[in-house]
Parts: sequence; C-alpha cells; structure tokens
Amino acid sequence: MAKHTLLFLFLTICFGSCKKEADPEYRVPPEVEPYVQAFVKEAKLRGLELKIDNLIVEFAQPDANYICGMCKGPQTRQKHIVLGIQEFCWKEATTQTREGLVFHELAHCYLARLHTSKAFADGTYASLMNPDNTEVYSICLYPIDNGNDCDKRARRQYYIDELFDETTPTPAWAR
Repeated sequence: MAKHTLLFLFLTICFGSCKKEADPEYRVPPEVEPYVQAFVKEAKLRGLELKIDNLIVEFAQPDANYICGMCKGPQTRQKHIVLGIQEFCWKEATTQTREGLVFHELAHCYLARLHTSKAFADGTYASLMNPDNTEVYSICLYPIDNGNDCDKRARRQYYIDELFDETTPTPAWAR
C-alpha cells in the first residue's frame, strides 16, 4: 500500500507541477493584417507554407532596443511584434515602407533571420534584414533632385526573394 501511495504522490507532483503552455493568440490590428497576409503569400510563392496563428502585433512607444519595430519571443510559440507609434514609423510611412517594416519583423519571428549589414558595392543594403532601413524598395516621401533614384519599387522582387533565400544572386541594379 505504501508503494502505491508513494507512486500516486510522485505522479501528482510531476503532473501537478507541469504547466500547460497557454494557447497562442492571434491579435493583429486591421491596418497591419494585409501585410501579414502578403508575407504568408510571398512565402507560399517561394514554396514555404507558413501558418501564422500565434501572433500579437501592437503599436507602442519604443524602448531603447528598437525604433520602429521589434519581434519579441522569436524562439517561443507566441510571437509578439511591437511597432513604434512615432509618426514616421507608421502614420507617415509609404505603403512599401510599412510592408518592409512588417516583413522585416515577421522574418525575425518566423524565419529566424538576424540583422545583416551586408551591402553592395554602391553602399546599398543587400537585405531587408539590415538594422537601419526598411525603405530599401520604397518611394521617397519627399522627392529631392527631381526624384532621381527616389523610386526603388522595382527592387522589391529582389528584396523579397532575398528575405526568404539568403543565397539570392546580386541583382543587375546593384552591379
């Protein structure tokens, strides 16, 4: 009888102390949702099936670790992206800049991509995963010099390809 009592006590302690991980949540603001869906679509076009059902996105005041975006918990089941509330981060940003920001943070969370400062010979960042600029395929908000080199939307294909495949060859515009 004592054996059974000890076994019961042991099992009770083992199972009682194991905490079930909370079910993941999905809470994404409506203005961010199209970019999340576009990321999933771009992944699928490249043969990667992503199921994003564990994401929380919120707008908040940035801390010292980021300016416009941050992926919290890239190694955990529940992913959490914080986007900066500063005017230039979202409200005044172009569609391409918003997409670049969201894609950059989703790549941290779901593709385990880290920052890279790799650049082409002309100094242009070679990846959307650079630490400073998610406007690599954007159009300028305030064109200067008649808009010369201000419309980089044609570069989108390269940057999205590189986001999902770091071995993407250097594009013609960067040679």
